[in-house]
Amino acid sequence: MEIAYAEKRDRPAAREIWLACFPDDSPETVDFFLDRLWNPGWCLVGRVQGRAVSMAFLLPAELVTEEGLLPLRYVFAAATLPVFQGRGYFGALLRRAHELVKADGVQATFLRPAEPGLAVYYERFGYRPYFTCVDETVDLPHPPALNRPCADRLGGKTAARCRDAALEGRNAWVRWPAPVVELSAYGAGWLTDGGYAAGGPAEMAVLGEYSPAGEKQPGLFFREWIAKAGGEQAMLAAAARRYPQARSLRRRRPAHAGETAPPFGWLCPLSERAETLFCTADQDKPYMGPALD
Repeated sequence: MEIAYAEKRDRPAAREIWLACFPDDSPETVDFFLDRLWNPGWCLVGRVQGRAVSMAFLLPAELVTEEGLLPLRYVFAAATLPVFQGRGYFGALLRRAHELVKADGVQATFLRPAEPGLAVYYERFGYRPYFTCVDETVDLPHPPALNRPCADRLGGKTAARCRDAALEGRNAWVRWPAPVVELSAYGAGWLTDGGYAAGGPAEMAVLGEYSPAGEKQPGLFFREWIAKAGGEQAMLAAAARRYPQARSLRRRRPAHAGETAPPFGWLCPLSERAETLFCTADQDKPYMGPALD
């Protein structure tokens, strides 16, 4: 198998691999991603007789720590066409990915296993639980205070800056490039004086809630909910004003100091400096953010 960074000619094969291996994703979702993040050097493919049959996106990011920045790559949409699975192709591709990005100065790769059973597989290649996240449902205040403006909606670069500002002061968190932040928010990032959030009613069809009487109620899902110190109530109030029919919301947020939170992302260190990160993970509560799931 030939392993190389993807070229323009590989895009149709990458789309085929994605749709075959992730059937829950619609063609529109896949095209939405490829239209925005099909960049040279961001996808590695394995070709058999010139045809890409295995792939992994390697999206750039940085880990912000008290000691400085660590260049990262996020392993995403990693898969092999079903008829070529079981031959070790993806394992070879992942090992080569580590070699290539390390040579470019990247100090760690990270990922979120698509399902729990895959965590064991990735741990064979050096990945260990590192990032945490709290996934919870909370009630919204009602009636909403209508005498204040709703939160401001944000575009890509502005959303990335506001997200970074909301995370400043944390011990360890991932800074994503603006195209990834924009994609993760599906254009629905917004800001209040209390913090930054990404998501909203686009998820209602899947995550709508039912009343005790069995009636459908509006539901909200925020892939990111980052409250500044003392900003939680302002964010909840802003959500209630923006979505007055909703009674609650589901959100993913960073864990607080001393709070127990389940693993969310796995890290593979490629340097001694990255290896030391695991020593302080319990108190740092490292936050990854969008998994693009």
